[in-house]
Amino acid sequence: MAEQGMFKTSLRGFRKEDVLAYIDGIMAEHTVQENALREQVAELDRQLAEARVQQEAVKENEQLKAQVAELTAQAEEQAAKMAELTAQCEQVQSAASGAEAREAELREQLEQSHQAISGLWEEKAQLERRLEQTDELTRQLQSIGEDFCRKVKELLPDTVQEQPAAEATRQMDRWLF
Repeated sequence: MAEQGMFKTSLRGFRKEDVLAYIDGIMAEHTVQENALREQVAELDRQLAEARVQQEAVKENEQLKAQVAELTAQAEEQAAKMAELTAQCEQVQSAASGAEAREAELREQLEQSHQAISGLWEEKAQLERRLEQTDELTRQLQSIGEDFCRKVKELLPDTVQEQPAAEATRQMDRWLF
């Protein structure tokens, strides 16, 4: 081939083989450049895809950071609530301990009250027995007093017997009681 762009002349113009060879050379050169450009485009597409993946990863990372911050805030809130509930639980336990102590004290007082009541019932039973005995002795004394009064009336002179009955009863009551 002659210099590039220079064709040998022929009868009707340029030589066909030179033109075709020139075109083939240009085509080969163009194919090499096209392949290089295609490789460049493919590399740029790959880099673009990687950049998009990285951009998505960055966005996802930012979203995850936001979620982590939100979850951290929620965890701190929950920790504060937990501390508050723990304090309340301790107060309830303290109150329960106080209530248990008060309950034990009240149970002891109740037991003492039961014992005192039992003692009072026994004392009441004894007093009722003594009252029955006293009633029995009173009946016996009344019976004895009535017998005595009858005997005294029988032994007294008639003048005392003629006194009004109420006066005689008062005098006898004074003597007896």
